Amino acid sequence: MSNEIKISMGILSVGLVVLVTYWFMVEGNDSKSLSPHKRVEERIILPQYSTKTYGDIPEVKEYLKDLKKVIQSGQAVLPLDDSELDSSGVLAQKILLKNKAFLKDTIRNGKPLHNDMMRIRPAIVSVLSDSSKTICETHKCYQAEKYNYVTNTTTRAVVDIDNKKVLEVTNHAGMQPDISLRLTHIAQAIALNAPEVAKELKRTPRRQDMSMANVRGALQGSPCQNSEHLCVAPTFSDHKNEQALWAIVDLTEMTLAAAKWAGLGKTTTPACISERSLQNRYIMKNFCEKDTHLEKNGWTLDYRLTGSDGLEIINVEFKGQKVLSTAKIVDWHVAYEGKGEADASGDVVMAGRQVEFVKGDEGKFFFGYNDAMGCPMFSTSVVLPFNGPLVKELYDEQKQKVGFYLTQDFRNPKWPMACNYRYENRFEFFDDGSFRVVGVNKGRGCGENAIYRPVMRMDMAFSDKENFYKYDGSWKKWLTEQSDFQKDAKVYDQNRYLYKVTDKNEKKGYYIEPNRGQFHDDSRGDNATLFVTKFKEGEGDKDLLTLGSCCNLEEDGVERYVSKNESIDGENIVLWYVPRIKNDARAGHEYCWADTVIDSNGNIEVRTFPCIVGPKFVPIK
Repeated sequence: MSNEIKISMGILSVGLVVLVTYWFMVEGNDSKSLSPHKRVEERIILPQYSTKTYGDIPEVKEYLKDLKKVIQSGQAVLPLDDSELDSSGVLAQKILLKNKAFLKDTIRNGKPLHNDMMRIRPAIVSVLSDSSKTICETHKCYQAEKYNYVTNTTTRAVVDIDNKKVLEVTNHAGMQPDISLRLTHIAQAIALNAPEVAKELKRTPRRQDMSMANVRGALQGSPCQNSEHLCVAPTFSDHKNEQALWAIVDLTEMTLAAAKWAGLGKTTTPACISERSLQNRYIMKNFCEKDTHLEKNGWTLDYRLTGSDGLEIINVEFKGQKVLSTAKIVDWHVAYEGKGEADASGDVVMAGRQVEFVKGDEGKFFFGYNDAMGCPMFSTSVVLPFNGPLVKELYDEQKQKVGFYLTQDFRNPKWPMACNYRYENRFEFFDDGSFRVVGVNKGRGCGENAIYRPVMRMDMAFSDKENFYKYDGSWKKWLTEQSDFQKDAKVYDQNRYLYKVTDKNEKKGYYIEPNRGQFHDDSRGDNATLFVTKFKEGEGDKDLLTLGSCCNLEEDGVERYVSKNESIDGENIVLWYVPRIKNDARAGHEYCWADTVIDSNGNIEVRTFPCIVGPKFVPIK
């Protein structure tokens, strides 16, 4: 018996990793305040079988065979099969596999590195530079992404199909793309054939019980932590017992990295729900492949749906004065928190590596997803738009009309079933020139124990030379890039404003009013981290790949763009705002939650308990 098997069996037998479901109690409450729902034992299952178990799976074996053939030929990129592409996609792939810039990082010391072509699809406007956008208005353009497993880098390219020319190539270190259809099938096959999964489910896993196979996942203390490996998390839901088994599949190693039981919370959601038309072609044509112009109440702006950054507004003006270059929500980080006990005896081996569980205060560790929102076609791991963007009237608490808002609803197709998510991107525009960037979470997620962190990016435009201030009894100017925690604030200017942005001469600008529950939307506050960075190309100005870890609560992903030595004094600055929300499934206290009940007519009724976050920007008079 190998040391790995002995260690894993020992861990299982003595319960080295046991989780408890004391989740998200209000500080100071005792155990009586816990959710009345069934408490599920949360635990980690470590791999017990040789990696050969997975190497013998037909889908894995065929993939490794094709990869070996490519590497032995001196090439480094495993191409997409023509069956995954249309004729223009086939041509784009042929062009890129001969392009030096696109292949620049595929060879090291004369040896090819493992790369996969992940996606090739018609280019959407949010990934195009200004020069490419001009060309692609009249030419057919495609975008492509490949992933370098060795350097953990994604390379994106835009190809002019009509002229057979590569227009641009960008590299994104430490970022991972949506996976190909082939890799999705491989992840499913690994989860379905994993002996550990079958043992835990006490039956042969079924494909129809599995979801989320193409959604990237992470587990602290494993190679999947901080997206060091390309990992996804197929999930098997057991509604009867109110729990789900997460199978974390390491596509870098082609193995099961670990599995984890987690509670779903009580639900009466049926196994199937009615079909929903996403109007894919209409949305792609009208909102993904071009910008839409809007003029209303003195405001003018353009908006579009992006590949993975949700609804984006650009070129925003109020009564002829520039306000915003762009604003969007680039990610929703979703983490699940537990408390564990660990015995120091022996090492823990996971996916062939010696690791430790990374724990914070009181033995907590975290596991979850990075959720992206984007266009409905040619995407593999996004929460999809339901219908298209809508413009609606905005009212205050006295039902007086005060402006309008632009909104887009994003849903997993089977929401509100467990392990399905629903988000709303909303931009509120007030008649006095104020505006608010809003993220709405309508549940349901994979359990009642989640921490949600939407990553908002806002590039102000009222001046190309800007100053930033924080209020701490008086206004104090920031000179370099840095971050701040709203929870540490003790005073607010006029009991409202914590930050402000002005032009270089301080003649105009905006106060920033963080949400503390004062907006009459039943919010419990943002508890946000704010980052200020100097504008640089490639730092979110175009479609941004998944940013940072879903589950390392010490980092929001924006840290990579912050340098204490980078001046922001009188520079074009970018604001990043990351609220932190805990959901709640306690009866009468629901928040960031959705459930289904049987109404008085005997029909299924979906009830939502949204959490609404985001700062308001108020003109400085």
